[in-house]
Amino acid sequence: MGRPIDKYFLGATGGAPATIPVRADIGGTDFEGYIVNQKGSNKFTVSNDAGTVSGVAYLVDKVTGHDDGEMSIVGQVDGGDNVTIQKITAHKAVGFNGTVYSWAVADDSSESLIRLTPLA
Repeated sequence: MGRPIDKYFLGATGGAPATIPVRADIGGTDFEGYIVNQKGSNKFTVSNDAGTVSGVAYLVDKVTGHDDGEMSIVGQVDGGDNVTIQKITAHKAVGFNGTVYSWAVADDSSESLIRLTPLA
C-alpha cells in the first residue's frame, strides 16, 4: 500500500481538522461521506456523515452515479478543474488522468476540499 494516509485526515467532514470527503455507494445507498479507514491505496472503509451506512469501497473514475462498492475522491487543481483520484497515499495522489499530485485538505467553511498540485 505504500505510505497510508495519516489518520488525521480520516473521519467525519465539516469539522476541524478538515478531512478527506468522498462520494460512495454502499448497499445501493449513494451518499457523500468520509473515510473510516484505509485498506489499500484505492480501497477504503467509508461511511455517510450520519454514520448510518458504512462499508468497503474501491476508487472509480466517476463523480456521481456509483454502483454498489464504488467510491470517488475528487480533488481540485488550481484553476478549478476537478480530478478524480485513482489512488492516494500519505504524500501523493494519482489521478485517473495519469498525473501525480501532492495533496492537502482544506475547509472553506461550507465543505471539505482536496487541493491538488501537479508534481513535475
